[in-house]
Amino acid sequence: MNILIAGASGFIGHALVRSLKTDHHITVLGRNKATLQREFSNAATCCTWEELPQLDAKQFDAIINLCGFNIAASRWNEAVKKQLIDSRVSTSTILIQWIIKHQAKPHFICANAVGIYGLQENGDPSSFDEDTLINTNHPPDFLSEIGVCWQEALKPAVDYGIPVTTTRFGVVLQKGQGMLKKLFPSFYVGLGATIGDGQQSLSWVHINDVVGALTFLLNKRELTGAFNLTSPNPVSQQEFAHELAVCLNRPLFLKIPAFFIRLLLGEMGECLLLKGQRVVPKRLLESGYQFQYPQLAQALEREFRAH
Repeated sequence: MNILIAGASGFIGHALVRSLKTDHHITVLGRNKATLQREFSNAATCCTWEELPQLDAKQFDAIINLCGFNIAASRWNEAVKKQLIDSRVSTSTILIQWIIKHQAKPHFICANAVGIYGLQENGDPSSFDEDTLINTNHPPDFLSEIGVCWQEALKPAVDYGIPVTTTRFGVVLQKGQGMLKKLFPSFYVGLGATIGDGQQSLSWVHINDVVGALTFLLNKRELTGAFNLTSPNPVSQQEFAHELAVCLNRPLFLKIPAFFIRLLLGEMGECLLLKGQRVVPKRLLESGYQFQYPQLAQALEREFRAH
């Protein structure tokens, strides 16, 4: 296949390009061509957003949009919130307008996140799946608002008849990247902690299953609509901290009070650390995808002990 990947500079994008480059022709789309060429060398053709209009959309079998400003890069204020939404919506809009202008209908796969379902009460045993109703008119919190705006931006593509697949990511686990990069130093020196009451749900997925699921969906153009990219076995924050401490053979005795998180990080801390969503990949499982790392202990073992 001929595949265009926007946002390939992120760790998910890098892993996906590494996996697909052998069997497919990959074009990576980004802001700086020199940076793209340095990062991807001979693995992909590099293109900037300014050069996109010169490309023929009909040449691509699939387009994957992974763009989005890092949700946890800095404390949220109105400017940061605007950037978080705009970086997701604007890239989707540009790509869809370009596709429609060329009268093309490639398989369009766009990232989203499990935050679209809204924050869940800690300890709630119920799970969200792709059939869960989402309040698109009045999202209950900012993470849900991001997800809804992201999803609504895809409507013109759906209306035009483009096969659109939305992938709702949980927390992606890879050593040295994302959440594990932030947690590893403290856990490694024995200062890992339970946050708040520790009962907030954490829907996670190993990077190999992200790449595996995306490849699975790429090969099945008919699988459109929303797919949760999460392990079938979400855990609580306390369970996650325990498993990470065990994997690293370190103690776990510290607790960080909720009020401290709220004081330090405000709304961002409430949404990302003190609350969560228990999400399961119902449609992926029903479609026949088999997870490589369905259990958290397996995933952490793979990252910290297998190599």
